[in-house]
Amino acid sequence: MTLLFLLIAAVAGVVVLVYEKRQSDENLQKLQNYIFRVVGDDSLRDSEKLRRVMDLFTENRYKIEDMKGGCLVVSRREFSVGAALLWFSLGGVGFLIYLIYYFLKPPKRLTIDLYEGKIDG
Repeated sequence: MTLLFLLIAAVAGVVVLVYEKRQSDENLQKLQNYIFRVVGDDSLRDSEKLRRVMDLFTENRYKIEDMKGGCLVVSRREFSVGAALLWFSLGGVGFLIYLIYYFLKPPKRLTIDLYEGKIDG
């Protein structure tokens, strides 16, 4: 019974991990489209464009790390339920390993070019 439960957790982890990856890619594309529209809007002043881009990232739980030379650097630590389920399927103890990994891994960093409206990361 326990092995069946762990197998189901592993399969669920893979499914959720694929879903999370797809959602992450879609959300990044939505951010890219919004920034491209804001940067291309000639009716806004540069300070207003910057404020809107910064508001976008703070509303999406990103931490603004640096801003220089027309580039904005933001970061966010992302918890993956799919990865947690996969690690849990290794006998339950793996979940603790994933939590340790989560707190030790560097946050996901994005660099936004404020002149062209492109996101690198």
